[in-house]
Amino acid sequence: MDGSEAEALHDLFADYDRRFAEAMAKLPDRRPWLPAEREEIRAVVRRCLGIRADWQPRITIRHRRRSCSQGFVVQHLRATSWPGVHTCAHLYLPAHAGTDRLPAVLLCCGHGAGGKHCPGYQKMAAHLVRLGAAVLVPDNIGQGEREPMGHADAVAPFACGSSMQGLIVLETMAWLDWLEQDSRIDPARIAAIGNSGGGTLTLFLGALRDGLAAVSSSGYPSTFEFVARKEKHHCLCNVLPGIVGQLEMGHLLGCVAPRPLLICQGDRDVLFASDLFHRVARQTREAYACSGAENQFHAELVPGEHSWDDRRYQLIGSFLARTLDLPHAEVKEPDPPLLAAADTCFPGWPREARNVTQLMAQLSGTRFARGTELWDVFPIPPQAHALPPETPRGDLRRILAQFEAFLAS
Repeated sequence: MDGSEAEALHDLFADYDRRFAEAMAKLPDRRPWLPAEREEIRAVVRRCLGIRADWQPRITIRHRRRSCSQGFVVQHLRATSWPGVHTCAHLYLPAHAGTDRLPAVLLCCGHGAGGKHCPGYQKMAAHLVRLGAAVLVPDNIGQGEREPMGHADAVAPFACGSSMQGLIVLETMAWLDWLEQDSRIDPARIAAIGNSGGGTLTLFLGALRDGLAAVSSSGYPSTFEFVARKEKHHCLCNVLPGIVGQLEMGHLLGCVAPRPLLICQGDRDVLFASDLFHRVARQTREAYACSGAENQFHAELVPGEHSWDDRRYQLIGSFLARTLDLPHAEVKEPDPPLLAAADTCFPGWPREARNVTQLMAQLSGTRFARGTELWDVFPIPPQAHALPPETPRGDLRRILAQFEAFLAS
C-alpha cells in the first residue's frame, strides 16, 4: 500500500468512526420494564433480524434412536423444520426420570467445532441431565451435521431481506414449541442457555420468548456497537442489520425481567472486554430493579477464558437447579465418555436437503443471484473498491459491508 492509499484508508475509517458515533448518539433511551416499550424493543428486534411470524417453521421428527451413557440416555433426532429443510438434535434424558414431567434446558450451540458434538456442549449437557433436566441440543443452520446448508458466508438471507441470525432464531423457536408440546416435558420449566454464538441466540430468545422460565447468556453480553465495529471478517450469523443506534444488549436482557437471568464471562475472554460486561450487567440490573425483581438477576465475571469450563458448568448448573427446581443440586459421578464424532443423527447428508439459498427463495419468493457478495447487498463507498482488498483480518470490502449492514437504516 502506497502513501496515497494509506491516506484514503485513513479517511475511510475516520468516516465510519463518525457514522458509528452519530448512530449511537441517537440511541433511544428504552425502558424494557414498561410493557409498551418492551413490545417496541421486540418489534425492532424482528425488524433488524428480518423475521416474520408466518415464516416460523414446525419441527417434525422423522427418525429417532437411542444411545446410553452413565445415568442418562441420548435420543438422536432426525427432523424437518421448513419443508425440505433437514435438521437434527440430541435430546438428553435422565435414565430414571419416573412419571413426573421433566424440566428442560435448550442448549444453544455457538461456533464450537462439530456443533452439538463439540466437547464443551456435550459436557454441559451431561452435567445438566445428571442434575435431573432433559437437555435439547440442536445443530444450528449450517453447523454440525448441517454444514452443507451454508452458514458463515451465506449472503442470501440478507439479499432477501432477512439475516442468518434471524433464520436461526426462527428455527430455534420451533424447537422450543416442540419441547413445550412433548408430553414428557413440563412446559412451565423450560430454560435456554448458550455461550458465545449460543449466547447471542439466547439473548434474542430471552427477549422474544415470554414462556422461558430462565435464561443464561454467556460469552457474549457486551454491546452491539462493540461487535459491529470489530475490523474483522465476521461469521455472517454475527451481522445484525440496522441494530447499531436502535438497540443495545441491555435492552434485550432487560426484557427477560422478572424471570431469572444469569450472564457470565471469563475474566480473560479476549473476544469481549470485562469493562463492557460490567456495563451491561449494571444496565440489566437497573431494568430488573425497576421491575421489582433485582434478586432474579445474576452476573458473574469468573476466572477463565472464552469457552465454558468446569467453573461455569457448576455456576450455570447451580443457577438452573434453583430456578427449575431440579431434583439434584450437584453431580457426584465421574464425567461420562463423549459421543463419537461419527455417532451422527444422519447416516449422510440428504441429497434432497435444501440449503440456505433455497430456503430463502422458498420463504421470500426472491431469487438470489449467484455470486452476490455482502457488499452488493450493503454497498460500500466507491473509493473502497480502489483500495487493496487484503487486510490482516479479512477482505476490506467484506469488513466495510459489515459496517454498512450494522448501520443500515
